[in-house]
Amino acid sequence: MVPRSPFTLLGLALLVVGLLLALTSYFILRYVPFTALGASTLILAAVALALGRGQPKVPPETSGMLLDSGLENTAALIEELGLSSKAIYLPSSLAGGKPRALLPLSPADRPTIVKPLPNRLVVRHGPNPSDMGILVTTLGSVALERFGPVMPGEDLEGALSSIIVGSADLADGIKAVEEAGTVIVRVANPRIEHESMKVFELIGTPLASVVASVVAEAKGAPVEIVREDRGERQLTIEITLAGRSP
Repeated sequence: MVPRSPFTLLGLALLVVGLLLALTSYFILRYVPFTALGASTLILAAVALALGRGQPKVPPETSGMLLDSGLENTAALIEELGLSSKAIYLPSSLAGGKPRALLPLSPADRPTIVKPLPNRLVVRHGPNPSDMGILVTTLGSVALERFGPVMPGEDLEGALSSIIVGSADLADGIKAVEEAGTVIVRVANPRIEHESMKVFELIGTPLASVVASVVAEAKGAPVEIVREDRGERQLTIEITLAGRSP
């Protein structure tokens, strides 16, 4: 038997009570105030049932565990390979149909992505033998798959606000300023918490990952997280375009 959410159980209970009260008051007692109270109870039942259907299928605690395990696996892979280059966030058009982040194996040169990469973990991103990297799925990849899509050329601030503030409820507000190939995003009252991990130095914090993925998808070009400044009630993320594809 599939367990019902508390909202669904409450809605069913209010539905039964509301029907009994409204029908009894209208047909037997002939008392208008009780009939109105029964109708109001039915409205509350409809609201509770709607909230029950709108609850996520995966509880927040389970989502947090999945996020932690994914980050630990990514961190272990990065540490094992000895990577030190910052991730380059790619739009779905350059990353096998899904927005992902490229971690170059060699920190010598920043790669310029000239053609779509294959849908694999280890990829070659250039003509030289050393042009190798790993293509990883990030929190931003998952957020865009669940709450997107974001179309190339779409209003950047609107797309960020729709996903981060509206759908994912990760912050209270978003402001994005673009100038000379750089995007400054200010996130008001970010609500996602995370532990300090070395992997964040390369791929960015979870919220920055979502921002970078949205920017890459909206711009249709690779981007890189340059810096993150965490204030008391605001997170500032600086993102730069990195190696456009022709």
